[in-house]
Amino acid sequence: MRRHLLRLLLTITVALACTGCPSFWNTELTKSSDPDELYKMAEEDFNNKKYGQAIEIYDKLNSAHPDFKEIPEVNLRIADAYFEQGSFEKAIDRYRKYAEHYPGHKGVPRAKFQEALANFNQIKKTDLDSAMVQKAARSFKTLMDDPEAGEYAAKAEEKYKECLKKLAEKEIYKAQTYINMGNYPAAKIAAKRVLEEYPKMGFDEEANRLIDKLKNK
Repeated sequence: MRRHLLRLLLTITVALACTGCPSFWNTELTKSSDPDELYKMAEEDFNNKKYGQAIEIYDKLNSAHPDFKEIPEVNLRIADAYFEQGSFEKAIDRYRKYAEHYPGHKGVPRAKFQEALANFNQIKKTDLDSAMVQKAARSFKTLMDDPEAGEYAAKAEEKYKECLKKLAEKEIYKAQTYINMGNYPAAKIAAKRVLEEYPKMGFDEEANRLIDKLKNK
């Protein structure tokens, strides 16, 4: 009942804010609220996939109760909520800030993994640019080599191998695209790069086929 009333009051203050009323009442209400109750409300919204509402309450908790015992976790959950929304750039920013502000917190290895995963999830299969894949690969490799990574080192290694496979796939895609464009020198370079930089990723046979096809081009 108490939590329901608090949620109702928060909803009213947000509505007042939207009408242009001063934020004083919103701030004062949040400050006077029990931080444990606010946290439970935010967690409830998060678990019900109401990520926008969860972020709003986490942010209020963050600003009104900076000394709350769960503040590191609150900041991590904000990043998680953005990630689940598919707002990957915002998630990356919040994961990074969380790791910088709370370097010794238990969630840092997971935050670094999630940051790399947010980059990974933005990879477009039909994009000639490999920058995003390389960025994700570097992030996963850094975590693999981190002695503090714990269980996330193995998870990062799996995703790193996926990145290498995607990089090889992109080079094949580049080679085929350049062939269609009549840019045979660039096609040869892309096909050879598969064998030299990303061997045994499942694309060696296709790379060799393209190189043979381009011998007289």
